[in-house]
Amino acid sequence: MAANKSGLSRHKDWKRTGFILAFLAPTIISFCVYYLYPIITVFATSFCKWDYTNVANPEFFGFKDMWNNYKYLFQTYPYFWEALKNSFSWAALAVFLQVPVATLVAMTLAQPIRGINVVRNIFVVPNMISSAAMGMIFLQVYSPLYGLINPIIALFDQGFNENILLLKGPAFWAMTGAYIFFTGTTTLMILGNIKAIPEEVREAAIIDGVTGIKLDWYITLPMIKDTLRTVSILCSTAGFLLYNEVYFLTKGAAGTYSISYVIRELAITSPRTQFGRANAVATIQILAGLVIILLVRLLYSISFQKKRRSII
Repeated sequence: MAANKSGLSRHKDWKRTGFILAFLAPTIISFCVYYLYPIITVFATSFCKWDYTNVANPEFFGFKDMWNNYKYLFQTYPYFWEALKNSFSWAALAVFLQVPVATLVAMTLAQPIRGINVVRNIFVVPNMISSAAMGMIFLQVYSPLYGLINPIIALFDQGFNENILLLKGPAFWAMTGAYIFFTGTTTLMILGNIKAIPEEVREAAIIDGVTGIKLDWYITLPMIKDTLRTVSILCSTAGFLLYNEVYFLTKGAAGTYSISYVIRELAITSPRTQFGRANAVATIQILAGLVIILLVRLLYSISFQKKRRSII
């Protein structure tokens, strides 16, 4: 009797497992076809000679010379290290500037202030415009002929008529400013999590004398830490992969190359269509993205552990 029950239980387990696998099969197949296979292909062809001379037939360099594409990037290609530094800088700025700005705005929008819903909708409007269109808008904003920036600079530096997108240093920050403060989607994600905090928790904290900034610092932020970690990963990886702003504003001029723009230059605009070398950059990009995710998770783990100790 017990054996029959055990066999029936196993049958139900297998049936349940089979149903779950059948339900997940389309997603798993799509992931393998559209994500896993391209990633494996990118990694494999990064060790191949693959350019305009053998577009249809990538050739493995052989184990002795398999690192040729990477050596070219590290030692010969003039913009790789600049692009890697810029991309990591944009990733860091996303974590330490973009997300804090979005968090402060979300906390403000969460307040029961009259007309706050209108302000919230207005704040989100720029995020409905594509990054390509925003790039074209900022190209006009930075124009030395009729833009808004040069007259402001001229107030402090009379006679200034340069294009700041062509000045090394200012160009980096000008392009950063073209996207870093557009945090509508991030703000809404954080705001939604703030709104989901049980009111009883806030009321209990207020009864204990925790109000104002302390309420946000010791109650709100720890309660939304998972969302903050998620949006930090999304924003930092988006910053690392920055491309549209580079393409529409500077085309990599004045020290503004990004890793994504390097891939385009090698694979598309290069007269040799260097697909193998472009995929070597893409492989580095994928690995760097994983490092960024681990660093962000570590950062939040350490910071909230310290906050927990300070509360105790």
